[in-house]
Amino acid sequence: MATKFKSFAEFGKTVKQERVQGLRQQIDGIFEKSIKDDFDSIPEGPYKSILPEISWISFARPLDRITGQKSEGTLNAVIFSKMESGKNINHTWTVNRNGTIKPVQEIPPELAKKYSQEEIALEIASLLERIGPSFIHLTDLDVIPLQDEGESREGSSGSKGPTVERPIDPEREQFLQSQRGAKFEFANRNIGFKGYKGLLFNKFIYLENPFKDNAAFILDLPEEVDFETVERELAMKKSEAGGEAKVSKDEVREAVLERYWQPISEKAKTRKELVALGAQRFIHTPETWQDNIRQAIESRTK
Repeated sequence: MATKFKSFAEFGKTVKQERVQGLRQQIDGIFEKSIKDDFDSIPEGPYKSILPEISWISFARPLDRITGQKSEGTLNAVIFSKMESGKNINHTWTVNRNGTIKPVQEIPPELAKKYSQEEIALEIASLLERIGPSFIHLTDLDVIPLQDEGESREGSSGSKGPTVERPIDPEREQFLQSQRGAKFEFANRNIGFKGYKGLLFNKFIYLENPFKDNAAFILDLPEEVDFETVERELAMKKSEAGGEAKVSKDEVREAVLERYWQPISEKAKTRKELVALGAQRFIHTPETWQDNIRQAIESRTK
């Protein structure tokens, strides 16, 4: 039987409630499928939003007031937008491991007129999903932490003036993660995607800084990565110590990096030192960088 409403106001209220409930279910579904199990792998950094009124959303982990360490259960999402006057403004939301997304500051009127709280929360959840945290591993190991002394950073071809920071396009992440043979991405835990990151393959590592106009690098490994042996050795150590032999995805990835990346990172603290180890450098250009990187990767994965 069709529901009868006493007034148009009651009908409108019901429709709004159903829409809000639908949006919340979408958010819950995204968290359950793509975020909850890999919440700790979300890298800090500024990311491009698909909502035209939002310039970018920057994710950062707040410091615990007691320990002074970065929080593991909460993520801040700072939303940058523009007022009708053109003035840049921002406000902050919190994202919890359980999927709760809510503003901790008042939503600017320009955004509030255009989107409901649930619609903005859905964009935050969808952006996290597009970043792909299940494919990312955050490590305490360095990933080219130092800038080459006296050497300016590369700019994209045709650019004028100083290099400017800009938000990361999630499509860039999806492009890299879709490359044949890619195992996982890794970045320093404290820097996230605001610094250099790596993309591990069986026989080589791709490195880039997506936050600025930088060169990318591909470094061939001295030996092929052996995930099975690393996992088996971890399980044996746990078993010998009297613990459960099962090892997690993060434990395997960290052990792989310690075996294959750490010896490189100890020798290459700058891009110049990375080239000295034999890395091939690629200057990014907006029009051709994807084709250049794809061809370089495919030539090594045939």
